[in-house]
Amino acid sequence: MPIRHFSASPAAAAEGQNPPSAQGQPKQRPATTGPPRKPRPSSRPPGAGAGAQNKPRPARAIDARSLAAPRAGGEPPKIIRKPRLRMPPGKQVPGRKGKLAGKAGQKPKRQNKRRRSEQIIDDDEATAAAIKQLELDQESKGRPVPIRYEPREIDFSTLKDTWPSLPTDANARSATVIEKLSTLSGRFPNGYVPPHELGRRLWKGQSVLFESEAEKAQALEELKRLSQERADKISQKKGEPVKPRDIKFNPISAEHSQKLMETFVQGKYPALEVGKDQPAIMGDVLRNIRNNATYQTVGKRPQFLAKVESLLASSRVKRS
Repeated sequence: MPIRHFSASPAAAAEGQNPPSAQGQPKQRPATTGPPRKPRPSSRPPGAGAGAQNKPRPARAIDARSLAAPRAGGEPPKIIRKPRLRMPPGKQVPGRKGKLAGKAGQKPKRQNKRRRSEQIIDDDEATAAAIKQLELDQESKGRPVPIRYEPREIDFSTLKDTWPSLPTDANARSATVIEKLSTLSGRFPNGYVPPHELGRRLWKGQSVLFESEAEKAQALEELKRLSQERADKISQKKGEPVKPRDIKFNPISAEHSQKLMETFVQGKYPALEVGKDQPAIMGDVLRNIRNNATYQTVGKRPQFLAKVESLLASSRVKRS
């Protein structure tokens, strides 16, 4: 490659061209003789670039061919220069995504976090499945177990509790008595009352019908417990021990049982008081009034009887 010699003629220096400066030294601008230039208006606030002036600027590459003298009568050489960036070095061009520093070092951490999150999700799913299985097991245990239906033969023992209350024979009369006593004690056919409830009814002084001796014994145990509880409360109030009351059954008297039989079984009612001078129809009127609760109120029955007697007296006068 031929060596090109660089030279500067005095004519070019006289025309106002400055000689090339030494390598590494900044070029000097020629002095201007015109009026001084006005400063350009800037949108930045004053003092905003004070810190930027003190910062060291990066070194620029200078091509030596740009400092050479042009050829005589020839075209200036074409020099390909490096494009000048408008943004300072170290900043990112807007619209472009740069690579994050240390990305390769963060990969293991992200992988560990991902593995931990996947493990936590798997543990949560296993726990939820176990809870769901436990709920299904509890629900299956609470369901009633199906029992095969085995029909029973109908006999006298199965029909005795619901025997019709029609006094046709001895069995019907006994069934009528049982039905009346069950109604008085608050029990119904084919129903069930727990023994502790029977004991509470006894404690309150209500009528109770026992179906078996075992039921009676359990009701008495509940009655004794209530009596002991009452004695403890009284002992706490008085500050001294109080013995519970003795609980026992007194046999029913013959007179009381006879009245119950006459009222609920035989249907015996007191005799009607009809005067001798009154017509026979007054007996039927009194019987109907006694069975009708409307005329059992105070003042209603005498008023009705007086009205009936006045109508009967007026009919007698017309006939005579």
